[in-house]
Amino acid sequence: MEEFDNSKDIETRKVQKLGSSSLFITLPKKWINKWNIKPGDKILIEISDDGSLKLLAEKIKLLSNRKTIKIDIDAIKQPIPSMVLCLYSLGYDEIVFESKKQIVQKEIEDLISTTKQMVGAEVTEASENRVKLECLLDAEKVGLESLLRRILNIISKKVDGIISYLSGEQPKDSELTQQEDLRRVYLMLLRHVIGSKYEVSSNLNKNFLVVMNAVILLNISRLIDRIDSTIKTAKLNEDTPILKEILQKINDLLDEVIMSILFPSMKRVTNGLNLINQINSLLDSFNDKSSIVYTSVVDIISNLQLALENSSCTLFLEDMPWIERNFNVVK
Repeated sequence: MEEFDNSKDIETRKVQKLGSSSLFITLPKKWINKWNIKPGDKILIEISDDGSLKLLAEKIKLLSNRKTIKIDIDAIKQPIPSMVLCLYSLGYDEIVFESKKQIVQKEIEDLISTTKQMVGAEVTEASENRVKLECLLDAEKVGLESLLRRILNIISKKVDGIISYLSGEQPKDSELTQQEDLRRVYLMLLRHVIGSKYEVSSNLNKNFLVVMNAVILLNISRLIDRIDSTIKTAKLNEDTPILKEILQKINDLLDEVIMSILFPSMKRVTNGLNLINQINSLLDSFNDKSSIVYTSVVDIISNLQLALENSSCTLFLEDMPWIERNFNVVK
């Protein structure tokens, strides 16, 4: 919204009465026409201590907060698809690639394919020398809690699929679909945390821990895929009952890791530590300790323990009754 500094932009409005107690003024026609204000649009009212009011149309605020970037691909000399995932994660809403030469059609096709990993992103312009990608997703409206829960659900489904297979059942969901969904949600989470335009500093520490745990969860997902492919190419043996019990406890541990970072709780952290001890005890009774399955489970537990430690750090970001902070520096 532009400030009306010139005298020609200063107008007087008479306060009128509506009903028994409400007062109102009309909006300047010039401002309405300039910003295409329609009935039903939301107007933000900012109240200042000096008695002034600042009116701002919500859609103007959204436009003013759009992050745009223009890339000279001749100078950077990198394939377009390799750059766009980073720019999406960094929160850019409009990404333009320009070249003095003709952009290779294969790069445009690869870019369109890459956008399938990015929720809300689409190529809106593609010419010989210019490609524009717009991200219509407002990551701030997608709660961090829902994104983490979605990651948890995808990985838990993978674990459930292995348990079903060990029980003689057929898994329902495609592994490829699960992996694609996981990638999309992970990128949305990065965009929410790293590319946020409204983030306040008090949340930065927690968001840093969230990103660390999201990366760990991706590693765990790959280890689970390794277990899945291994058991489907090998004969089931005497370790099968132990493996099923371990996998069930891994799902419970995943829940504690995610929930403890969203809703810090000493009880959840303690439950997570107890589950790790129980899984380690089950691993001690594993017969084939040289198998890929065994080493993969060990790696999963190691990763989950690290994630739980990250989650437990959020306890000390909250105002807990057993915490007393002193930021005074003794010189």
